[in-house]
Amino acid sequence: MAMAMPSSRSELSLKEKALFKYTQERNYEEVKRLITEEENIYVDCVDAEGMTPLQHAAYKGCTKLCKLLLDCGADVNYTRQVSRYTALTFACVAGKADVVRLLLEYGASTSNVTSINKTSAQMAAFVGNHHIVSIINNFIPIQEIEYFNRIQGLETEPRLPPTMNTIVHKMAIMTNINPVRLIMYVQSNPVLLHSVRKVVRVFNAMAEKYLRVENNDLLSLKFHHLAYVLSACEKYYIEHVSAEESERKSIRECLNPFIKYLIKGDVNGFPVNLEKFLRQDIQRYPFVECHLFLQLVRTLSPVEIGGEPSAISIIGEAVNGQRMSDNTCICSTCWEPNAEKKCSVCKSVQYCDKACQKMHWFTHKLICPHLTKLNEGVEKLHLESNFYEKDPNAPGQPGCSSRS
Repeated sequence: MAMAMPSSRSELSLKEKALFKYTQERNYEEVKRLITEEENIYVDCVDAEGMTPLQHAAYKGCTKLCKLLLDCGADVNYTRQVSRYTALTFACVAGKADVVRLLLEYGASTSNVTSINKTSAQMAAFVGNHHIVSIINNFIPIQEIEYFNRIQGLETEPRLPPTMNTIVHKMAIMTNINPVRLIMYVQSNPVLLHSVRKVVRVFNAMAEKYLRVENNDLLSLKFHHLAYVLSACEKYYIEHVSAEESERKSIRECLNPFIKYLIKGDVNGFPVNLEKFLRQDIQRYPFVECHLFLQLVRTLSPVEIGGEPSAISIIGEAVNGQRMSDNTCICSTCWEPNAEKKCSVCKSVQYCDKACQKMHWFTHKLICPHLTKLNEGVEKLHLESNFYEKDPNAPGQPGCSSRS
């Protein structure tokens, strides 16, 4: 059985050398055999570079291997690496989102600094992995949710049943907080709607705590936003879904019209209802002394609905920093990043999957022909530009006259 004591880099045993070899090869079964069946193998042994097996696995993005090593006693914050990189730093630099989440769940410190005095999040930003920065900035330990499982003060019952912890925690650490994505999360987890008032109270309490105690404006606004969207789901369900429909239809079917209401575009495709919803969301934030809130209000007040910056872009940038301003392709329905599926006709909008494309079609089809013409015009100009670059003397080039 593996031991959690660090081994000096100069005294690696043959078994420990094999552990590094199999870790580098991503050989899960052999790593598992070595650290669970063999004797005298230190799970935090270090190689010639001062790296542990966990650090190697984190850099390679091997989530399953990382979990195995952590479960077998690997120290998530241990480092003897020359640049003082922890496993979290390696995962951040490599852009391995799943590993970053896993390490955070196992207690990885976000305040440790490297030899150049940068945290893991700062190293991620330095190499352009802004999605990793978002994950770290939005993370809270699940113990923050478990706190509400205990009776506090004059309460007669806990504010949240333990069975809700995982679902609420996953929602709390989401980095895409577009209302459509949040409603989709509710659709996938109907228990949130069944216990919506309890969850709303929890998020409202966290919004106050993160402002007044943690001095974290960003997470305070985010938790208010989560509570507001959940309350809106409940309100829509009560007002628009009859008792007969609720028995006959799933939560997903009942909330689909709400999503369509939010994403419906105007003549330019701009989702006016979503913009109004988010502006009201911001107005309902109760802590008017919050600096980030005041900044949002000052930015949005002079902007007419349909103009830029929009409320969703401002909120997204507030929560995710530069992530929303990079060149990532965003799903036109739910704003999930890295959307690779394009409309086959206009090729101007992206979607994360067929479900989002199907959901958005009722409104996109109204402007698809216009976008198609625009795209064709851009492609024509691009082809002409390439043609004249290859042959500067070609006839018909703008600004050139032909000799008789």
